Amino acid sequence: MATNASIQQFERPLDISVIAPKRGHIYQLRGHGYAGRTMRKYAETWAVSTLLRGECVHWIDGASRMNPTRILRRFPRGEAAARDHLHRLYVGRGFTVHQLATLVERLEREVSITAAPLVIVDAPLAMHLDRQVGDHEARCLMRQLLQHLQSVAVLNNVAVLIITEHTPMSKRHKHLLMMVERKSSHQLIEYVRGQGRNARRWLSHEPSGSSGQWPQNQNVLRRYIRPKHQVVGSNDGSS
Repeated sequence: MATNASIQQFERPLDISVIAPKRGHIYQLRGHGYAGRTMRKYAETWAVSTLLRGECVHWIDGASRMNPTRILRRFPRGEAAARDHLHRLYVGRGFTVHQLATLVERLEREVSITAAPLVIVDAPLAMHLDRQVGDHEARCLMRQLLQHLQSVAVLNNVAVLIITEHTPMSKRHKHLLMMVERKSSHQLIEYVRGQGRNARRWLSHEPSGSSGQWPQNQNVLRRYIRPKHQVVGSNDGSS
């Protein structure tokens, strides 16, 4: 009975209104695959939610994997102005750890100009794990990066999403993940049970304790949009 109840908990739709990003907070999205790859779809759908409201989004790419086509697929079917909305998506790519640091340092000024309510930093740890960067330097740069992001979140009243791996692959990786976790007021973690087509995936959010599967209803995109001072918004369940 306990096992069946646990499975039902995994399969029920997640209450997106509970976990939708709030301004002034940092969210760590912990997923599987390279640099938390599986969490990108959730960040992308929240980005689209924001763009549909006519607002701007800043996306910093730390793994050279930003693809605008993926963002376009998150828009509701029949959204004629989808490509026009992308003009308000500001993408910065960091090809080295120092370029990434510079992009983050500029955020406070750039967000003050665009008034964007949402900042997404995808795979910042990838650059900090570069073997050409020593352990001490990697920790110092990560500490500075997180301080800048916290400043942006609080002073600019912005929701900040940081995409990372779920499981560390090295001692340095573990330490960097812990640094992000300590600075984040929210954790959204993807869990996987099984393999291949039989794999079950579900999300868990802390501190709310909410868990379940991302809703498959596209109408969720507009339904959970909230006022600026409350949350950034939510999106559909496409993957």
